[in-house]
Amino acid sequence: RLAPDARLNPHRSLLGTGNYDVNVIMAALQSLELAAVWWDKRRSLERLALGQILGFILNVPSQVSLGFVALPLRRKHWLAVRQLRGTYYNLDSKLRAPVPIGGEAELRAFLRDFLSQGLCEVFLVVPRAVEEAGAWLSPE
Repeated sequence: RLAPDARLNPHRSLLGTGNYDVNVIMAALQSLELAAVWWDKRRSLERLALGQILGFILNVPSQVSLGFVALPLRRKHWLAVRQLRGTYYNLDSKLRAPVPIGGEAELRAFLRDFLSQGLCEVFLVVPRAVEEAGAWLSPE
């Protein structure tokens, strides 16, 4: 739907291995009445209104490997974070199973760690109404 006239899909890797760009994620979320809000790294993570946020999507550098052999290449990788019964989980598809992060303080530390590594982007997944009201951000 995003590129109906294109021969090659400009929104995923040329090898066809996925690695979709953010436009695909945003379109998928919009179809569910959700939105992805880009997190400005210059803001303090303490300003996140976690009660208004359904989850997080991170785009992080990732080591490329062929089987057990790690190549000296890095490419971007998407991973998700979601809260269930008060515990946040890392839902990275490269993990064998979801990994518990912990509560709100541990989540902020987890996000801070990724953001400090540089080439990382964080998107907040929120209902459309929360996006429109800017309610994902606590007042200063």
